[in-house]
Amino acid sequence: MSNIIDLSLLTQEPLILKFAEDNQFTIPPEPSVHLVNQLLDFEDKALKAKTNKAQFGSFVKMVTLILSQDESKDVTEEFVEKNVSVSQMRRIVQIYQSKVVENAESKN
Repeated sequence: MSNIIDLSLLTQEPLILKFAEDNQFTIPPEPSVHLVNQLLDFEDKALKAKTNKAQFGSFVKMVTLILSQDESKDVTEEFVEKNVSVSQMRRIVQIYQSKVVENAESKN
């Protein structure tokens, strides 16, 4: 008899980011390896940026990538620049990184 291990049980709750009553994003808490690599590339580019504008551009790309995981929304860099404040962007990245680490370290 086969021993079946259901890996779907390891999946954590999604992260819900709310901007207003009618504007919330549901983000999967466990990103793909590809997404993690993209985020690390953007973070590396931001750290190596020679100007504040270039650093900010990488930051916008990171937030766009995080929010665009909600497939029910059409998230572009333009959307992020127009609708998300700098402090909200900072917090989105912090919360997301914390949630990913928390889920990776979870014994469930």
